[in-house]
Amino acid sequence: MTTSTKTTKLGSPVADAIASQNAAIDAALRDNFNRTVAMFERVRAVFTQQRATRQAYRELSELNDRELADLGIARSDIRNVVRGKFPSRV
Repeated sequence: MTTSTKTTKLGSPVADAIASQNAAIDAALRDNFNRTVAMFERVRAVFTQQRATRQAYRELSELNDRELADLGIARSDIRNVVRGKFPSRV
């Protein structure tokens, strides 16, 4: 009676097991890398949004009360305007 083991190109079950483990490790590393890249992209997006918010706040704060009134906002509304929580009158 002979026993048959399935082998691939590498020729031995041990080599096949090592190749399988290496493939699993490569897949896990790729997945972790992709998750890390996605996390940094989210962080970058948050910083970009914060920078845009600060710039809008700064620009609106530099306007005088008359210019703000022409835009339909009061100086006390600037914070809500840049946060997007100002009710639209359109």
